[in-house]
Amino acid sequence: MRTRLYLLCVLLSGWFLVSGQDKPKKAVQLYEEAEAAYNDDKYTQALGILDECLKHYPGYFEAYALRGSVKEILKDNDGALTDYSIYLEKFPDHLPVLMSRAILRYKIGFYDLAKEDFFRLLAMNPSETNTVFYRQNMTVGDRSPVMTPESGHKSYIYNYLGLVEAKLKDHRTAIAYYDTALSHNPNEPDYYVNRGLSREALHDSTAAADYESALKLNYRHTLARHNLQALKAKQGESITFEDRLTQTINEDSTMLYPYLERALQRFEGGYYKGAVEDYTMALEIDPSDAEIWLGRGLARERLKDYDGAFSDYTKAIDLREDFFKAWINSMTTCQRPILKIMGGTSAGYTRVQHRSMNAMANWRRLNYGTCLKTQTRALMIVTFFNYWKRMI
Repeated sequence: MRTRLYLLCVLLSGWFLVSGQDKPKKAVQLYEEAEAAYNDDKYTQALGILDECLKHYPGYFEAYALRGSVKEILKDNDGALTDYSIYLEKFPDHLPVLMSRAILRYKIGFYDLAKEDFFRLLAMNPSETNTVFYRQNMTVGDRSPVMTPESGHKSYIYNYLGLVEAKLKDHRTAIAYYDTALSHNPNEPDYYVNRGLSREALHDSTAAADYESALKLNYRHTLARHNLQALKAKQGESITFEDRLTQTINEDSTMLYPYLERALQRFEGGYYKGAVEDYTMALEIDPSDAEIWLGRGLARERLKDYDGAFSDYTKAIDLREDFFKAWINSMTTCQRPILKIMGGTSAGYTRVQHRSMNAMANWRRLNYGTCLKTQTRALMIVTFFNYWKRMI
């Protein structure tokens, strides 16, 4: 009797233990929670929920599409591209996700693949959708609503095909695509600006007319005004290029292009502190561009901020592991204090700089920029310097 009672207690305890454990939520419930977090701009939270959803329900494809959008917002472009592609393997004709992948491929420089997606989109008939597409990188990188697929996606796609050809330096083909975009929608100022940029690249004076057309449609269009002023300056106006850039920045501080142009002007003019400030603002807009990190590193190096310069070069390398310029500058930045400590000469530094290429494979994984902090790191300097002396 006691034995039976004992076994019954064990079984009941096990049942209560199992029933008390949290069961995974249903896929739809997790998806709706993630969607709510996404709509509230809580993207990191949404990502965590979607990761959990796909961990338990890897066949719930709607979660891949939403996670791709979340990852894109969080600057994980590779992850976003993967999620969009997984979804499109199952639903290859889903227009909103295909559009998102096409635009993302354009943004990260996969121009031929982007063209493939855009051509597929042109061949499709838009279905009912609540998706709103934004003017991401149409010209100025803003996020004003531009269209839903059923309201006229073809002009939008032709515009992007023009942007792709412009990136590939085929401006005549780009202009033909912009012409087609404008034939479908003549009331979009960005299309005129884009065509004006390609016409400028071909030294076509009618570019000014495109910028003026854009301003007639939107008198506050910052890039149209900036480019029109630049053309007028070529005709003899006295305002300097940097002043025009400053005026453009004051009118719209969210644009990336003016900061980069002004940073270059300041760097070339020897105003390195101002260049650092502009590159810093540019990085707030786009922290995923390795070239911007390199530019700020170069300016910091001129200010003898070697720790800051090395940190920027390292970040550039993290973003693009094959970024040769960043590797070279990271090493030469470390060589300056090394040669100072070891009594090096400028001639020796020049030879070391020229030998950087040959030693990169053996030394590129060392964190040289931290080697002045402790005795252990100081020993790394001596070892590294002796290695270079043997090469010289």
